[in-house]
Amino acid sequence: MKSLRIHAFLALFGVFALAACGESGSELLLDELTLEEEAELAVLMDDGAYGVGLELTEVAGDAAMALGAPRAMEGRGLNAQARVRLAEARAAMLHGERRRALDAARDARRLLARALAALGGGEALEALIERIEALAQTADDDVFEDAAALRAELAALAAEARALLAQGDSLGAAARALLAEQIARHRRFPDITTDRARLEVELATTAVALAEGLIDVDDAATVCAANSDVRCHRNRWLQHAKRLLAVAESALEAGHLRRAVHFAEHAHWSALKAVILPGGVQEEELNAIADLAQELYAQADAAIGDDASDLKKRLLNRAADLIEAGLARLEEGHKRGVAPLWRAAVICSWLIS
Repeated sequence: MKSLRIHAFLALFGVFALAACGESGSELLLDELTLEEEAELAVLMDDGAYGVGLELTEVAGDAAMALGAPRAMEGRGLNAQARVRLAEARAAMLHGERRRALDAARDARRLLARALAALGGGEALEALIERIEALAQTADDDVFEDAAALRAELAALAAEARALLAQGDSLGAAARALLAEQIARHRRFPDITTDRARLEVELATTAVALAEGLIDVDDAATVCAANSDVRCHRNRWLQHAKRLLAVAESALEAGHLRRAVHFAEHAHWSALKAVILPGGVQEEELNAIADLAQELYAQADAAIGDDASDLKKRLLNRAADLIEAGLARLEEGHKRGVAPLWRAAVICSWLIS
């Protein structure tokens, strides 16, 4: 319902603006937007979705600065430029200039993609796509409006991003992934409960702790001079996860529940990236995470017992579904099955604790 209301609002703005300018019917047709373009514009009127790319890049910039990344200041400068273009996009919307708003919003996403490339290189851009692919598998029905439709929409956007990446357009690919982030934020239920948001933050905390227990990292201040260095890779993603978690905790404390859930999910995902070696998930890593999820599930099943609360029973069942889905994906040869397996491992670890 919310999306339909915003689409109607946008259409009404466009008609009023064109009528005020005395444009003809043929010119009106030139300003018509596709449903996909309308979806891009809808996020501009949602305060949370509007700035999600800026927030993610700012956190990446903080982590890059802490680790001494050589292009950290460049990334921050590009982020500032993107902020200006986003403001211009929203201003254009408010004046009924939908096509100009669309162009400015797209420029902003490409600037954010350039910022992330400066802060984390090609790995950071591909990680954006991987995150959307993961969310397309794990988006929960009690967090998103029409989660099944959203999962399909995110999968389509991720496929578009992959195609652009294969063509050598890494910035265009990252921009599509950033649009998917905005849409995912826009489609969250507006009435997420405090308990549900707190659970997501606790699961993110568990994910970070689980990652720390699985890997050997150096002091967070280690300078990462070489992206191929394993310790640098793990330090960077673990510190990124911790900063995202801190944002989620602050948002929860302030009562910004949708924001808390969004950043908790990102911390959850970044913790997995710290576990996976540079260059993408390997067969041994897939098998290790699959074994870990199944082992933790057995422990969680024994730990909660028959008198468990409805929440714990529901989470255990969710973990079982995720393990089944993840293993099926792996058997089909899809490495993206690692995302539901990691989610299941984190849920089970939380249940045990």
